[in-house]
Amino acid sequence: SPHPLLEMSQDTKAEGGVQQPSGDAAEDAAGAAARYDPGVGSMPELTSPAEWPWKKVDAAKPATGADEASAVSTSGASTADEPLSFRKNLWERFQFLWQQRIEPSQRLLEQVTEMLRSRAELERRYGESLMGFGGDIQLTQGNSVHAAVDAVVVNFRNRGEQSLTLADEIEQDIVVSFDAVMKQHKEVCRSMFSDVQLLMKYAQDRQHRHEKLARRYGSRCFEAECAAQDCLQGVTMRTQDRLLLAQRATQLSKQARIAEYEYYGAIEQANRAQMLYEQHMLQVLEVLQDMEEKRGKCLRDGLRKLAVYETSWLRNMQYDLEGAAKAAEDSDAVKELQDFIRQAQDEVHPAGPAFGFRFSALPFQQLGKAREPRKMTPELHQQLQVQQHVRQLMDEMDPILSTMLEGARAADKPEAEEMLCQSLVEPRHRTAFCQVLRQKALQGDTQGTELASAAGMSVTSAAFEALHSCFKVALDASNEQYDVWCGRDLMVLAQTFRAENDAGKQVSLLSRVYDHALWNKVTFWEDVLVLALCEAHAAEAVWRRSLAAGSQFTQPSMTAFLQRFVGYMMAFGISFDQGRNSVWSTLRKHSQLLGPEFVQSYGNLLLSAYEVGAPPSAADSTGALAPPPAVQAAPSGYAVAPARPSVSPIDARQDSDDFEAVAFGVQADFEVKTDAASTC
Repeated sequence: SPHPLLEMSQDTKAEGGVQQPSGDAAEDAAGAAARYDPGVGSMPELTSPAEWPWKKVDAAKPATGADEASAVSTSGASTADEPLSFRKNLWERFQFLWQQRIEPSQRLLEQVTEMLRSRAELERRYGESLMGFGGDIQLTQGNSVHAAVDAVVVNFRNRGEQSLTLADEIEQDIVVSFDAVMKQHKEVCRSMFSDVQLLMKYAQDRQHRHEKLARRYGSRCFEAECAAQDCLQGVTMRTQDRLLLAQRATQLSKQARIAEYEYYGAIEQANRAQMLYEQHMLQVLEVLQDMEEKRGKCLRDGLRKLAVYETSWLRNMQYDLEGAAKAAEDSDAVKELQDFIRQAQDEVHPAGPAFGFRFSALPFQQLGKAREPRKMTPELHQQLQVQQHVRQLMDEMDPILSTMLEGARAADKPEAEEMLCQSLVEPRHRTAFCQVLRQKALQGDTQGTELASAAGMSVTSAAFEALHSCFKVALDASNEQYDVWCGRDLMVLAQTFRAENDAGKQVSLLSRVYDHALWNKVTFWEDVLVLALCEAHAAEAVWRRSLAAGSQFTQPSMTAFLQRFVGYMMAFGISFDQGRNSVWSTLRKHSQLLGPEFVQSYGNLLLSAYEVGAPPSAADSTGALAPPPAVQAAPSGYAVAPARPSVSPIDARQDSDDFEAVAFGVQADFEVKTDAASTC
């Protein structure tokens, strides 16, 4: 079958885009994790929940009333009786409106004003010239010729006075009103245009930043998810290589979380900028339309006055003046403005988001450009071959272990159990052995139960002894090869299998492997803690795909194993003080990997259940591990005390602070001494 990482990449490509998914698509995305082949390695259940919803976006409230939001739309639909307006019908067409209407209208008024000023100056010079005509002509009374000439001179003077009167009327009535309107509108328009440009730039910057962070968030989450899958499925990798892979998965998971915070912050900023833009643009468009109507009415009134003045001065130009007066009377600035708006909304398409649009969080796999399936690299091909081999080994071991756990030996192949036990020195066989035992231990529990929380399994004495033999070989090999992953699994599995002794009491397999040399190594516990922390971050990166869009991780990543880690240390004879010092030392040593801000949080989460007096060892009457009586907050399933208190992995003659000293790196020969003590 295809590898789960390839299937996840194909799903990511198919689900690419930046639109909000439908209800069915969201449900498919939420169940995507359940459809993937989990592979050989198990993925721990993430116990740190993601917060949901991230943030609710309230509906936009218009500045002028509750009913205004529903009235503003970009569809341009309007009834025959409803007047058109800039704010309703030309929303997001500000540049076109300014270039095609506002600026031409201002230029028209300026040109008409300059033309009338020139006409008034020309009339003044003409009138002053006419007033001087005939002053040097000597006329005598009683002469009819002189009377005719005098009538002509008086006519010239009257016409000159009328020209001066017309010039004064044009300048003092029409031109002055035009200048006042132009001055007022020019200042307002300059300030308004500057503010709108700043507002548009601010909104566009926030939108671009949102798009950039959205692409980054999708890329970071996808990389973290791929690295986490590689880490969780690389069950047969060398410990050092898998540790490096786990650390990379942790780094990518942290980067995905940081990108997640920045992405949600960009959403909030983009929505805030969009709301601010809409709030101010409603007022700007309303003011622009009001100014445009007033400018048109002012021009119309000025033309009407000019027509009246021209009619009273030039009776001989009656036909021309009637045409000008009729043209002025027939002019309707409001109607012409409505025709312009109606034509513009049909020809010019809106630019930018629609009114009322709000950004919302989308799943990371739908952000950024569509991603191609992961390429089949030599490393990935080798990993697939290794997993296939481990599956075959699991299929071969399953009937043998089933027969072993039932307490009977295989009739057809009696040497099968011995061969199985001897094969555990190989890493792949040991991994398959741990995975099959994990499945057997979880058979009686509900689906989704972690191994650390399993109820356990009771077996016969014969099966108990056979398991002990296999565990001893596996632990010896893990110790020699320093296989921390299998050692961790064997440590947990040892507490899930139990049998009745001769006295009829339940005895845990932990009591038979209690004094193994692997538990004496401080580096083993430190590496187990680091791997468990990396495993939690990898689980967070994988689980993010199945969460609803807008979910957010705010608490440190935790798993059931991490919650019980200190209990495991105490179960193998390590005192609480020594375990606490080891935990803090490990966290401080890897503070750069985990982040300095999470060191204190992880320390509190790991130790809080055991902070109140924890005894160095304790066991109940049946030999089963019991939680410390003083720790009331300890989760169920914690194994706190050894089943054999008379034997300690650290020699009783040794100082009780030896483990703590090694945790801080000041006692170099601790491991040698403890190995010698366990051998004795």
